[in-house]
Amino acid sequence: MLSRNLAKYLVVEVKRPGSLTPGRRALEFAVAQARRYADQQKIKSVAASDGRYLYAADLAAGGLSDRVLLDLAAPSPPEGLWRLSVHGVYRPCDAPAIAVPPAPEEPCDALAAMAGAETLLHSKYKLPAQCFAYAPDASRPATWKLPYRLADGAIDAKRLPKAIQAMLSNYRGAQVGGIPECNAKAVLLRLAEAAEAEGHMPPRAAAPAPIYRQLALVLEQLGMATPGAARS
Repeated sequence: MLSRNLAKYLVVEVKRPGSLTPGRRALEFAVAQARRYADQQKIKSVAASDGRYLYAADLAAGGLSDRVLLDLAAPSPPEGLWRLSVHGVYRPCDAPAIAVPPAPEEPCDALAAMAGAETLLHSKYKLPAQCFAYAPDASRPATWKLPYRLADGAIDAKRLPKAIQAMLSNYRGAQVGGIPECNAKAVLLRLAEAAEAEGHMPPRAAAPAPIYRQLALVLEQLGMATPGAARS
């Protein structure tokens, strides 16, 4: 834990060397463990490292906002490390410092071994916090809402549109509650990024389903470009 003058700024989960290659789910599980400790101690930033790679993020809107993803084996210290320094860690981060390429995903059987017995699961869905679009307290599964990923981190094709529908209107007569309005934009964007990754969002999708068209319209009304539109 990084602290100064009694103020706690960052919880770091440390793993064995070579186990946290960027872009792999092992990193997400490590960050989820750090989140549980951070939520218990009311700390607003988390990090995970295996001595080679270092990832850090701020807790925001029931999810994570990237701060840095760095290769510590670089010949000279990455400039992005300043964002975790005693003078930088408490400052807002407008754009993350990303200095390593993503890696392929692990096979699903490897993920189960990495999750370990420590992983906290939702009693109903049997999923960890990172599988929910809104998880404000990683140590309290009762606060997690809108499951949209499978246990291995892949997008859940069945639950994703239901999560979007629950946010925008209702699903089977029920609309999600308990998500503060100030966090709703970030949750919608998180779901839109998942939908874009699966090729469901316009303009990438030639004939998107109504729920994805509705999501794109709402994001446009809020002045938030869809992920695909932002890249085109």
